[in-house]
Amino acid sequence: MFTLKVIMFVLFAAMSHVVQSEAKEHCLNDRTEIVMEKLLNFVKEIKQISSGTDCRNNHQKPIAFYAQLTKQVTVSGSDIVVFDKVFTNTGDAYDSKTGIFRAPVKGLYYFDCTLMSIGTPLHLILMKNKSMLTRGHSFSNRDFGSISGTIELEMGDKVSIQHYSAARSEAICGEYASFTGYLISIS
Repeated sequence: MFTLKVIMFVLFAAMSHVVQSEAKEHCLNDRTEIVMEKLLNFVKEIKQISSGTDCRNNHQKPIAFYAQLTKQVTVSGSDIVVFDKVFTNTGDAYDSKTGIFRAPVKGLYYFDCTLMSIGTPLHLILMKNKSMLTRGHSFSNRDFGSISGTIELEMGDKVSIQHYSAARSEAICGEYASFTGYLISIS
């Protein structure tokens, strides 16, 4: 509502300027066209600012993270894997204390997790809120696996990597496990 009032004030002030210019310079058409073009650009910038986009580049501010485990971790039950070493967290959507990514805007996101087991098979799942999306596993000691998915998220939705509760206690090799995600486009 405030934005609309500002826009209306600016438009009224600009139109008053154009009318005053007509009497002084007799070149209404050229000046009007220039002023209206500038006003239109100004209104677009206000709209972009209020929607969270970057006016200079006309795109959504980047949202991306990339994190890794720093040590071997044993998981059991429905433990969330907390990737504690953060390399990138543009948009501050990933929490390295909880292991949860929270979508700051509604949109289409991509997530990927690489994993390596130690001593046993390993069963992990990609979670959206409290729903399992897909599983990833490694079959034996020092075996690699991965999980990836492209997901439509609402603002506030949570995404994490969780241990598969039906599996026994399992170990993840720290240096070889990572979790990444980024916004593809807003919707």
